[in-house]
Amino acid sequence: MLPVLFAFLAGCTTPDRTPYTLAEQMAASVPGYSAIRFYADMPPSEVAARRDRLLPPSLGKDGRTTWLALSAGGAGGAFGAGVLSGWSERGDRPEFDLVTGVSAGALLAPFAFVGPSADAQITSLFTAASVARLNHSRSLLAGVFGQGALPRRELRALIDTYLDDRLIDQIAARHRAGARLFVVTTNLDAQRSVIWDIGAIAASGQPDRTSLIGDVLEASASIPAIFPPVRITVEADGRQFEELHVDGGAMRLVYLLPDAFLANESLAGLRPDIHVIMDAELAPSFSVVPQQSIRIAERALSSLEKSSARELVTGFAGFARRNHATFRLAYIDRAIPINRHLPFDPAFMQSAFALGQIKGRTGAWEAGPPLGTGLLEAQ
Repeated sequence: MLPVLFAFLAGCTTPDRTPYTLAEQMAASVPGYSAIRFYADMPPSEVAARRDRLLPPSLGKDGRTTWLALSAGGAGGAFGAGVLSGWSERGDRPEFDLVTGVSAGALLAPFAFVGPSADAQITSLFTAASVARLNHSRSLLAGVFGQGALPRRELRALIDTYLDDRLIDQIAARHRAGARLFVVTTNLDAQRSVIWDIGAIAASGQPDRTSLIGDVLEASASIPAIFPPVRITVEADGRQFEELHVDGGAMRLVYLLPDAFLANESLAGLRPDIHVIMDAELAPSFSVVPQQSIRIAERALSSLEKSSARELVTGFAGFARRNHATFRLAYIDRAIPINRHLPFDPAFMQSAFALGQIKGRTGAWEAGPPLGTGLLEAQ
């Protein structure tokens, strides 16, 4: 049944694309740039060759560095915004040497990277009325039979409101000083997580650097079937074509380092303080599920996401222990009522922001994900 359904849907979709080969995909690069992206699943030999680009130096701090990973979570991004805001109010928020962002976390990441001076933009981005316009969908059927339920221009307009030359220059300056900012997208053609070196793009001096960073942020936050995918122009062997990129969370909800690094590499003298902010619930939640196809699919996807997130975070915590690093985690640890008919429910976002702000102010970090702690009551 599913193959028939997908075949039907495939006939109802989108504008034509230029075909290209696997060999061209493997050789593809963005015109005018070099070494601005890599794959999260690259082989160990490539990880070793790129080590200096993947890790920030100790910056004269006795090997101590501070890392921040910001997860996917849609409207839950307001939680991460609240944590950062409350942490600044607490007065001991550090300057991060490495920042990564996926989906909603990608929208937060540039501001977290430049420091508390950007907190006003963070608060505005995830609590202002401007987000409400993202809820004005065409039709949910457009998300199934077309490119996405919400028009691309709304998300891009929101990003462009905050992505200005001053922010790009601040990112570039921090990159030149050795700090690293990475954002994750999903390359649908290759079925691989692409890690974009936003600092390198900002520091490139290319005239289209702001536009490219906007494309990457938009793609990372483009939840499939909610927002249309983003086409990014690349070239190989003198021929240009377009890759199709969507939400980084389609393949991984949070990113810290390449897979082969987490599995095999040591930090060799670096002693990072690793902070992970998960813009979502991690604990299982109880709810009697109606026997309706859409609700069953929604519940199954939610279960998969939670399980995947817990596994990723558990892996990060283990990596930290093996390398004598500190590990701290913040996540949504209580059920917050949400209007499931709105992709970005303002009431949910306000509550999530407030919860995050309390955690940031009080320094309420966990040592790892919830394991065997019981169920939340689903809202």
